[in-house]
Amino acid sequence: MTQNGYNEKQFVHEYYEKLIFDTQQRENILVSHIGELHQGVISTLENNVEERISSLQISKGPVKKIFFISVEILQNMFIHGQKNKQGEQHNFFILSKNDGLINIISANLVSNDSIPAIEKQIEVINSFEMEKDLKAYYLEHLENNTMSEKGGAGLGFITIGMKSGNKLKTNFKKINYDFSLFTLTSSISIMNELISK
Repeated sequence: MTQNGYNEKQFVHEYYEKLIFDTQQRENILVSHIGELHQGVISTLENNVEERISSLQISKGPVKKIFFISVEILQNMFIHGQKNKQGEQHNFFILSKNDGLINIISANLVSNDSIPAIEKQIEVINSFEMEKDLKAYYLEHLENNTMSEKGGAGLGFITIGMKSGNKLKTNFKKINYDFSLFTLTSSISIMNELISK
């Protein structure tokens, strides 16, 4: 326990283990990782994702979307993921499959102060019913947004929403006074995209 509440690493590991257990009851886990990210780990995970989804009987369109979103999420967590007061990042990544969906679940620390802004951004992205309208919002965002100090223009969630074609799901679990665990689930439909044998 930290002075102001739960230890971030312990919290994230316990949450991950429970989520893995719950997910295994209804889905097939294809790839999973917990721990800090660096480019070597990310490259390994990208290779694992590519191998696992390429082995499924899914057409090229969804395969490209799944790989793109996985890469985008891993890079976003690495570049923009919140560090705790010890300078540590605590993240996890799960790729799973049920009958008609591939689910990409990611989690990282966020400061409690940042939660309203994240919630608002996701709410706006999920409000678009037409893909062309979300694309127009993306282009507008690209033109009007200034780059963040870490190099992004806040476009990661929008590109993930555009590629997935489904609503993004979020969850915030408060760890202590400073941090929460932010979980993002993006789903890609594969029901009508299976390669006919």
